[in-house]
Amino acid sequence: MSHDEHCGCGCGHDHNHTHSCEANTSTEPIEVTENQKDFLHELAHRHFLPVARFTVKDSREEDFASTALAPVFLSSATDDMNTVKGAGAFLQQLEDLGLITLDYDIPLSGYGYEEYKTSSLYEYFCKTVAEGATRPNFLGNTPVLELGSIALTEQGEQIASSHCNHSHHHHE
Repeated sequence: MSHDEHCGCGCGHDHNHTHSCEANTSTEPIEVTENQKDFLHELAHRHFLPVARFTVKDSREEDFASTALAPVFLSSATDDMNTVKGAGAFLQQLEDLGLITLDYDIPLSGYGYEEYKTSSLYEYFCKTVAEGATRPNFLGNTPVLELGSIALTEQGEQIASSHCNHSHHHHE
């Protein structure tokens, strides 16, 4: 019995959320742009969206890891660097506001990440790492595509659901 009750608490995960919510009640509501609202809305519908991080590791130095590009959110395999950097900055902002989480160690189950694996950007990244690896004393000879997921935080959900209600009023 007690084991089930223990599991029901979400393994301590929920407690963190409650603290942050209490702390935020006195502060001003977060101002979000229409774009951000639309994204949160979309995320609320799909629950999770894929995200990736390009990391350079080194086969000789186990502890070495350097983030080359993150977060990487692709609409298609042909997205160029500017598009990806723009999308990345957009996501980073949402994470900084505490509205989404970017987890690079939780891939979506049943999702192939094909556009990430075949993207021209990842190909370019692999090439760059390979070139760098030929230089002496240059750390980082292994390109790693870390597959992860984007999820809403409780605050993000609140904004997404309030967005829902507003849009219905417009139609009436």
